[in-house]
Amino acid sequence: MTFETFKAAIAPIPLWAVFGLLGAFLSSTQMLIQDRLKAPAFPLAFWNKVTCVAVMTPFVFATGLPTNPLFYVLLATQALLWVISDVVFFKGIKEVGAGIVSRVLPMAPLISFFLWFALDPHLIKTYAAMPWRSAGIVGVFCLTAFFAWNLRSCAITKKALKIVWFTLFASVVGTVFTKSITLQADVETGVFGYVFAEALIMIAMWLVFYAVKRPLPAAEMFGLRAIRAGGAVGLVSAFTVAAVLFAYYHVDNPAYVPAVRYLDTVIIFFAYRAMGRPNEGRLWASFGIVACAAALVFLKAHS
Repeated sequence: MTFETFKAAIAPIPLWAVFGLLGAFLSSTQMLIQDRLKAPAFPLAFWNKVTCVAVMTPFVFATGLPTNPLFYVLLATQALLWVISDVVFFKGIKEVGAGIVSRVLPMAPLISFFLWFALDPHLIKTYAAMPWRSAGIVGVFCLTAFFAWNLRSCAITKKALKIVWFTLFASVVGTVFTKSITLQADVETGVFGYVFAEALIMIAMWLVFYAVKRPLPAAEMFGLRAIRAGGAVGLVSAFTVAAVLFAYYHVDNPAYVPAVRYLDTVIIFFAYRAMGRPNEGRLWASFGIVACAAALVFLKAHS
């Protein structure tokens, strides 16, 4: 099947929504793997990216790497966020579970949506040309803010926010960064080149940090348990990032992509149900955010 045939087969669903949803399934899988393994966060994050490099190497050989230096400058700058965020993210899953963490992160697209207009003010004219549709989209984001606000009084959500607040911040800023990076390379080289180069940069940063700080023993950092856990997560993570990045290439405002990707909340909810595990936290507010993401896809797809 050619790419054009694939596009015709999924019409009228937009590509960004399809790949965003694929990212949600893959994201929930990697979160559930860590939820089960409860591996130490730092070595897991490190070997996750080592695995991403290994997985992406054949694709990079096939497509080549981007040649624009700005692509790598922005990627290295963004990596400063992810080297902290990834460790915090895996630590949060280990301590409070995948379910709670997945229901906290959907707050990020609300801020990213409006932040992108500051960087691309011409997009405001496009939305102004469709006032009713645009009003609906803004209304959905306001509802997202309402549901997110109602999560503040949930004790277990507060605990999760205290742990993963930096990941939430990185999701806001990183969304804008990622879209900016996609503008510096075509989709053919940009998707796999991003996953590959980002992972290499983060590995280098973590190795420098480890050499200076030695936050844990070498046996724990480079032991077989860490390699196995990072490999299991990384096999999924490599394609999660690639799918999400492909979605970024096909949408005007990058906030739509995480809004769909965070539907992993629903997948994890039903996975917990299937495993007989309790879904803790204020579920109605959490799923209100998820419903807003679904409404967003509908409104955007019909704009």
